[in-house]
Amino acid sequence: MRKLRLIPPVFLILGLIGAALRRVELRTVFEPVTGLARRGAPVSVALLLLSAGAFAVALALAVALSRRLEAPEGFKRAYYTGSYGAFAVKALLGFTLAVCAVLLAVTRAKFLELSGAARWIFLLFLVLAGLGMAAMAYHSYTLKETPLLQPGSLMPSVLYCYWMVSIYRVNAGNPVLLEYSYSCLAFAAAAVSAYYTAGYAFGRKNLIGALSMGFAASYLLPIAAVSPAPLALRAAMLATAVYITVNTVQLLGSLKVKEAQGEKEEP
Repeated sequence: MRKLRLIPPVFLILGLIGAALRRVELRTVFEPVTGLARRGAPVSVALLLLSAGAFAVALALAVALSRRLEAPEGFKRAYYTGSYGAFAVKALLGFTLAVCAVLLAVTRAKFLELSGAARWIFLLFLVLAGLGMAAMAYHSYTLKETPLLQPGSLMPSVLYCYWMVSIYRVNAGNPVLLEYSYSCLAFAAAAVSAYYTAGYAFGRKNLIGALSMGFAASYLLPIAAVSPAPLALRAAMLATAVYITVNTVQLLGSLKVKEAQGEKEEP
């Protein structure tokens, strides 16, 4: 089972490769006057093929693994880690989101064209999601029962949904889908991944969804992080990518051979 834990980091590395391609794409593919993207640009085709391949492999791996393996019941067992280092990393990544929210508020940096209440709601969700991530890390390490697990597990999904909707709202009249499609896909994958993770806290597990969306989010979030945005917002995206990667590693580490299959394999 240890080899399975290498899968999420591979998707994260593929995401970093995709981020490099996306950076070149943003600099070279869009016409400076019209803002339109040149069709058939090699870098765009390469990124599209890499993304399609990553999605296909993510789903195929999730389906294949779910056929012979299963996760234990409950969030704390499914995402358990006995490593203090892994716990500290996840907690630090969660607090990173909260710190990024404070920096965005203090510096008054402009992002997603949000203003007024919408801006403060986003920053509040960013803080709550970060604290929720830290709370989940605490629960998966200590295995203690507290009422914070369920609401904490929901906040990341709420944040990513709000983030995705904010991106779409800004680009609702933008005919150039290539300009924002990867960012929307990234936060859609992150939201669904967080939803399936929260499902384990509520007694509803879906291994195919948790794995496939975890792989997809690990790949897409680094690509979204190279889009124009304040540094603190990009840092929050990368922290989220690493958090989901570590989370998926822990889920893979908890998988066991299904009992029915294990009985058949006995001599």
